[in-house]
Amino acid sequence: MVSKIIDIPSKFFVSTNHEYPPHNKMIFEEYFFNYFTNIDVDTEYTYLPILWTNFYIGRNYGNDDMTDLQTYLNGLDRSKKYFTVIQYDDGILQRIGKLPEHLEILIFGSGGGGRKYVPPINLGYPIPLLCQPDPSANKTRDRNILASFAGTIDKSYTVRQMLRKLYAGSDSFVIKEHIGYKKFIELMERSVFSLCPRGYGATSFRICEALQHGSIPVYISDKLWIPWPDEFDFNEIGIWVHEINIKEIEVILRGKTEKEIAEYRANGERIYEEYFTFEGCTKQIIKKICQ
Repeated sequence: MVSKIIDIPSKFFVSTNHEYPPHNKMIFEEYFFNYFTNIDVDTEYTYLPILWTNFYIGRNYGNDDMTDLQTYLNGLDRSKKYFTVIQYDDGILQRIGKLPEHLEILIFGSGGGGRKYVPPINLGYPIPLLCQPDPSANKTRDRNILASFAGTIDKSYTVRQMLRKLYAGSDSFVIKEHIGYKKFIELMERSVFSLCPRGYGATSFRICEALQHGSIPVYISDKLWIPWPDEFDFNEIGIWVHEINIKEIEVILRGKTEKEIAEYRANGERIYEEYFTFEGCTKQIIKKICQ
């Protein structure tokens, strides 16, 4: 059958109302909607085009009353199969199962879970946390820094605090806070490895950004949220370090040979195009719902 798109109330379709990074004018959820509505796809799934992240932000990051959305989900036809795309760190905050009739929905989720508890089913199948590339990207800079991180460091980000404490004053590891976006990009493009500690959610935009700028992502988290786990091995393009092993990062990175570094970067170029661009990720989702 040809794919169907359910007609949702306009209040659940909120256009992008935030911006990160500065050139990212539209989040992936909205991009996917625009792409999917202009093609025909043979699938048994019906697309549920709620723009979850924009909606939650508009409702005080999910802290205001959202009874209307729960009521809407409860009323969906349980005889159909649905799919949806969500970037929000916490996943879908509403119940998607109402006993005895659960909503059969395939969720493609970027966030991996934040501080609010939701059932694991509400997080969905892991896809990347995506942003559009900076048009001024320059992958040809001299990479004279072994590894770097730049971003907010406060008491709510314990992994980032640990990085600052470990590598303060290091010549090979550069840890910065409160630098401008252009300096952030320059630092990443001068770094062989980019440290990508989890933020509020289980993963980080920096994984995608590192690949965009030719740096090798070092994903640091207490919870693994690896995108497309049955499509490629994350170890081809980056390194995952559990936060309890954070002190081992320097030894790990210094142990990588020039050949291994070149392989990481070559694999990163290839896999980025297929899975980490807006268009590439969209095509992979479509392939999944057509299997």
